[in-house]
Amino acid sequence: MRLQKYMASSGVASRRSCESIINESRVKVNGKIVNVMGYKVDPERDVVQVDDKVIKLNLNYEYYILNKPIGVVCTAKDEKNRPTVVDMIESKKRLYPVGRLDIDSTGLVLLTNDGELTNKILHPRNKIKKTYIATVEGKPSKEGLEKLRNGIFLDGAKTSPAKVDILKVYETDSIVKITITEGRNHQVKNMFLKIGNPVKKLKRISIGEIELGGLEQGYYRPLEKEELDYLRSIR
Repeated sequence: MRLQKYMASSGVASRRSCESIINESRVKVNGKIVNVMGYKVDPERDVVQVDDKVIKLNLNYEYYILNKPIGVVCTAKDEKNRPTVVDMIESKKRLYPVGRLDIDSTGLVLLTNDGELTNKILHPRNKIKKTYIATVEGKPSKEGLEKLRNGIFLDGAKTSPAKVDILKVYETDSIVKITITEGRNHQVKNMFLKIGNPVKKLKRISIGEIELGGLEQGYYRPLEKEELDYLRSIR
């Protein structure tokens, strides 16, 4: 088994993050530092350490969906000791969130200790759809909406086309539903800011076929079999 896959399957982090950890010379196999990609280990014989702590292959995976409230950080640990999404889950496993959601945003967050599956969900090639409900200032113009639907330049790179629909229009703001297939930092907020409609509230309601549904804010539940089957079908 490749070292980065072993680490991801042990719940260290996503495979991509594990590759970075290996490059940083933080991994030892049988007491020797390994910083080469593709290094193979025998799960039954080799002793793998990350930051001098032994890690073991974890086949007892857990999967949760959480409706994140405002003020909770979407990380496993926070240097400022703010509450994290992991703090909200009662589990003895070493869980971590699949992707990010801003501290002032709410909605669907997936958490697991399955690094391999995390990597599949986050990998750009799979173009997993993520849908949000945004409250934005003013009413987006037809021209602005078309820019979002055709792709808009952020930091010199064009976004993939988004699906955008205005749900309601009020006197000072609008409710908009938007679906994207990328995961750039603050992407939805930056897209609306670019067309002149800053986001006031943002809630994620789905990731692929996993929907938030009626799960109340601050609550979580294990994923159901049908949801897991869908995630495991991602290649």
